Amino acid sequence: MTSVAVPVRVTSGPLRVSVDPNRARRVPGSVWVFLLGVAVVAVASVYTVRTGTNLDYGDARAHLAIARRITDSKQPGLVQLGSVWLPVPHLLLLPLVQNLWMFSSGVAGCVLGALCMGTSSAALWRITARLRMPLLPRVVALAVLLANPSLLYVSTTALTEPVLVAAVLCTIAGLAGWATSHRMLSGGELAVFAGLPAAMGVLTRYEAWALALAGVFFVVIVSRRKGRTWRASIVWAASFAAPSAVAVAWWLAYNTAVFGNPLEFLTGQYAAAAFTEVFEREGQLSTKHNAGLSAAVYGRAMLETSGLAVMVIAFVGLALTCWRWALDDRALVVWLGGATSAFLLFSLVSGQHIMVNDAALPPGAYNNRYVLSAVPWLALLTGLAVSHLMALVGHWREWLFVPVAVAGAALVAVVLVAQNVYWAGDPGGRMTIIEEAEAQHAEYVVMRESAHWLRDHYDGGDVLMDQTPADFSLAPDLGIPIRDFYTRAVGGLFDEAVADPWSHARWVMMHIRPIESGGTDTERDLVSDALADDPAFHAAYRLGYSQGNVGIYRRVEQP
Repeated sequence: MTSVAVPVRVTSGPLRVSVDPNRARRVPGSVWVFLLGVAVVAVASVYTVRTGTNLDYGDARAHLAIARRITDSKQPGLVQLGSVWLPVPHLLLLPLVQNLWMFSSGVAGCVLGALCMGTSSAALWRITARLRMPLLPRVVALAVLLANPSLLYVSTTALTEPVLVAAVLCTIAGLAGWATSHRMLSGGELAVFAGLPAAMGVLTRYEAWALALAGVFFVVIVSRRKGRTWRASIVWAASFAAPSAVAVAWWLAYNTAVFGNPLEFLTGQYAAAAFTEVFEREGQLSTKHNAGLSAAVYGRAMLETSGLAVMVIAFVGLALTCWRWALDDRALVVWLGGATSAFLLFSLVSGQHIMVNDAALPPGAYNNRYVLSAVPWLALLTGLAVSHLMALVGHWREWLFVPVAVAGAALVAVVLVAQNVYWAGDPGGRMTIIEEAEAQHAEYVVMRESAHWLRDHYDGGDVLMDQTPADFSLAPDLGIPIRDFYTRAVGGLFDEAVADPWSHARWVMMHIRPIESGGTDTERDLVSDALADDPAFHAAYRLGYSQGNVGIYRRVEQP
């Protein structure tokens, strides 16, 4: 027997191992998807800024004002963050509102919203990759996210929902990447890629607290499935939870240092609980202790925000996910997307939140934008519906794989176009988020015209004005540096100016007749309460402008 020597080529260099790109750290296309999300909101912003509708929501104007007051105030500093809202959205707006034009036009909110949409889009793209979805269903999920007009509109404002959505999706993307990685990531990597986004969410909206808690259980379950001990699993969970725990501790410490009460954000005079008490007293908190009505109100908000067809397809996607994946790691990733929805439903039933729409008793339009945190979940489930159908049909008849994929994507495209055409026919009547924006726009017309008059006639000197009442949240419309104002936000300086306006303010803007309200202290105009019926004030100040119940007074000065 003759042996034959076969030459073998030996190559130097590291051994290359083929890795599933969906499990690699880098997901192809993420940068381009980010840029697409930014571009879509940028285009929407051109319209809303030109029409001024990006400032319709009073809360959007308040967020801009809080961010600018940190550096532009008679009492600057982090104390201006207050306790009404969590701080991250204001801190993100901080560098953008330093430009007075970006502040007064609301463009600062547009820029932040565009960056958040880009981040959300890229994170959703990465999640679909971790779930090993084919390309076409991934595009479908992205299209559902980017084609939602309510989310696009809110992304052109300074409201907090875009920041929340970005934080939620980045957290889920980080957890999905950790769970599906070909190697066991370190605790530090888990903290950076999933823990930090969760902490950002925790300091953005309270819905994210539910996601952070769900993430802890997710990490423990997946760690155990990977064969880790209970001790190791708890260490992993602690690594994920540590940034959120630090965030909560900082928030409690801040409330203690500034207000002397670590729970000021829960129990203070400006806390959400104070407002819900007013609604309950007036018989408008009908969802409290009523699970059926809470579900109906939440469902109605979802219907007018995402559309019936998308909700049906998403439900199919959820059902197929439960059937095909049961409770494996990928299914748990999908269920993480529902954490914020579960929290909102619980909050409605427990009376911590109020949401009003046509399903509420009495009906109206208020706070329906809270459901926007569920839009990415519906987008993911819609993409999964197409993905699962492709897999099922492909397993049965391989040659049908591509036709089914194309047909599924085409169906979703038709649904999205038809839904948006329907919404465009009557935005204010068919989309509750737009309905609320239009209602606030109509309510604030007189106020904003008054603010523009003061802006155009302002010739220096300080202004005394209580900007706490919702209809006087006009700082961006005024377009005057906030340091020129005495407002409640400057604490004792405001009290001194109210007691002696002549020595402090050249201008006074207030309600001509004091506001009669049985609500919270935030609904009162403290300047009007003190000065409206004061003869000495009217002798020292001349009414220069009035419209409705709004008056702008200028100090009478010697020539």
